[in-house]
Amino acid sequence: MRIAVISDIHGNLMALDAVENDIEKMDVDEVWCGGDVAWGGPWGVRCIERVRSAGWPTVRGNTDVWITGDPQTATTEAERDDVVAMAAAHDLSVDDRDWLLNLPLGHKGLGGLLMVHGTPDSPFVAPLPDAPPIDFAPYEGKSSVVVYGHVHRGFIRRLADGTLVANAGSVGYPMDGELATYLIVDQTGTDWTFTHRRVVFDRPAVMAQARVTGGAIERWTTEKLGA
Repeated sequence: MRIAVISDIHGNLMALDAVENDIEKMDVDEVWCGGDVAWGGPWGVRCIERVRSAGWPTVRGNTDVWITGDPQTATTEAERDDVVAMAAAHDLSVDDRDWLLNLPLGHKGLGGLLMVHGTPDSPFVAPLPDAPPIDFAPYEGKSSVVVYGHVHRGFIRRLADGTLVANAGSVGYPMDGELATYLIVDQTGTDWTFTHRRVVFDRPAVMAQARVTGGAIERWTTEKLGA
């Protein structure tokens, strides 16, 4: 079994196109999506359309909640205002909002592979690669292999109880380099192999479209990708 896990697309259609083209070469059995599909990028609605039409198993990310206008976890008025502004900029249909809010927190496949966005209990938090062992405790005992997103950095870690944890990286806004990143998971019997694929995408085209779009989307994209 070979599964491609993509996550954190964040409305970056250029990166999603590049990753899909690469996946076509990899002879995968399934594609899974780890959430944060649309928030921030200039093609949010089109990325939702792509994921929905493909029928990929998809889990709910933190920004999949925020983009509907729900500012839960925002702790200040400024943060709440930012959520509302970004949700207004994307202006999702009721159908797309309902789809995002009804996504599950986790998806489990054959062989025990579990995909979540943050932790198995929440899409709003997740540990960084160098976090202390206590921060990975929420993954222990949930499944033998857990893949997550959220932190935009691809890595693999074995926990004290033997659980294998892998981060898929980010398609749309990688924070461990300039290349769109996704994860290939291979299962042969009881053996698991993880390969991070890193793919070039047209960053200038993303920035150009963000400038055309303007407003909250331009500000967010500029912050994440640079001017």
